[in-house]
Amino acid sequence: MSSAVHDFTFAAEAAVAAGRALLPDATDHRRLRTSIHAVHALAERMKVIEAELLAAAEAREAWVGTGARNMADWLAGTTNSRYGDAKRKAKLGSALSKNQKLKDAVDAGEVSPDVAEQLADTINEPPAGANDGHLDELVDACKGASPKDARDAANLFSSTFAAETEEEAAERRHQARSLTFGPEHDGMIPVKGVLPAASADQLKKSLLHAGNPYDGDTRTVEQRLADGLTNLATAYAKGEVTGGRAAPQMLITMTDAARLGHSNEPAVTDLGTRVPACEARRLAELAEIRRVVMTGSEVLDLGRSYRYASAQQYLALVARDGGCIWPGCTAPAAWCDADHIHEWEHGGPTDLDLLALLCPHHHRERHRPGVWIEGDASTWTLHLADGTVLHRSPIRRPDQAPLFGDQWAHPPERHASAAA
Repeated sequence: MSSAVHDFTFAAEAAVAAGRALLPDATDHRRLRTSIHAVHALAERMKVIEAELLAAAEAREAWVGTGARNMADWLAGTTNSRYGDAKRKAKLGSALSKNQKLKDAVDAGEVSPDVAEQLADTINEPPAGANDGHLDELVDACKGASPKDARDAANLFSSTFAAETEEEAAERRHQARSLTFGPEHDGMIPVKGVLPAASADQLKKSLLHAGNPYDGDTRTVEQRLADGLTNLATAYAKGEVTGGRAAPQMLITMTDAARLGHSNEPAVTDLGTRVPACEARRLAELAEIRRVVMTGSEVLDLGRSYRYASAQQYLALVARDGGCIWPGCTAPAAWCDADHIHEWEHGGPTDLDLLALLCPHHHRERHRPGVWIEGDASTWTLHLADGTVLHRSPIRRPDQAPLFGDQWAHPPERHASAAA
């Protein structure tokens, strides 16, 4: 063992021992959270070092002679860990070695390792039309982003600079669709498939509709989806699947320019799925088009006249918020409720600027005793019962904000399509 490895191992063991000393009285919640943050921050730094070592070893083909196919294979085999996890670390290390902007952002804590992992594939194999400056722009756009937002930004980046047209990409995805049934084991058969994003969202909506919850329902979402698929198959076998029934709706939010074919900005469904513009336009031809952000033809401020958000307000919230606005939450709009920022019971009006989407969990949290909000939908401060203060800045999600130059500036009107 080299002296450098020996010194690292000694220091790491000391860090582990110090970490165990952090274990406080379980009733000290604030200290517990602080300790977890400290340990997590150190673990993230170690993850980056491991990724960089893997990339260096991969470049030197250090796996040769070990029987492994690559360094990820070697690491998984020698540590009894998962190959997929090792492969992601190797890709992260490669991306850090190729893009100094990303490495600097990770080292400075501006981009987390998990966010960097979401950008790794794009940086390691950038689309044909992108240069180093564009990649640096992508990194800058993802500073402070969540892993989900970074993944969406990377997908948008790849589609923006891809050599193929939107129509060619849509056809390629369509040709890649598949559904397979695995071998039986213990009376169960695994079912696996891949579909274009819009088709997958339509399927999910239909299956949840067919597996509707009932009073006292204790099924998980996954079980409801499975039951919905079985129910549809059973009804089809009996000849009971006919037209004319009330179909579940899928809301698709898109810009006016994209709807008219003047831009190829992706649309976003109420499940949070990005849909290519050409596919969204096709669905829009089959759907009812409703203007979400309008110039007065619909009333979006209801004052104290009505307690509950109107259908038009909900569509506007889907377009504006895109999902739960609680910091760090990625729940899509379809799972969310419209909530009063200033509570109705305390005089809060049902006006769009004072409404926001919250998922069921954070809706309950928001109405706990001792929790209160100041501000409006664009910028607010959330005070939790334990004294924690959360801020929401007036920033838009990557699916709504300009990312790669002026060509991504959205026009003021957005539209929602309600597709069956």
